[in-house]
Amino acid sequence: MTLRSYSRLGLRLAAAGLGAALPLFTAGRALAQSCAMCGSSFGENDPVSRAFSWSILFLMATPYTIVGTIAAVLFYLHRRAPGRRRASVIDLGKAARLVRRRLAERGGDLA
Repeated sequence: MTLRSYSRLGLRLAAAGLGAALPLFTAGRALAQSCAMCGSSFGENDPVSRAFSWSILFLMATPYTIVGTIAAVLFYLHRRAPGRRRASVIDLGKAARLVRRRLAERGGDLA
């Protein structure tokens, strides 16, 4: 593919992305409304509606916080388990001497 075909592909992808995002931006306000009862029963700047919004936020955040905390604790316990074996660092100089010694015992040549 040439540079020109890449730029055409980029323009097509940008146009497709803009075409897909445009309806979401225009309909954002309508999609963000709550149920019909909650949206019509409270006024624009009613403190009850703001409190209602905060309560929904806390109700949604609590399960994710609990599950995330449990996952983090399990991950920490798994990583710090006392019997867990760690990979050892291989000393390449020592390994090379061992290989040379075994080859010398067999009468072989390293090269």
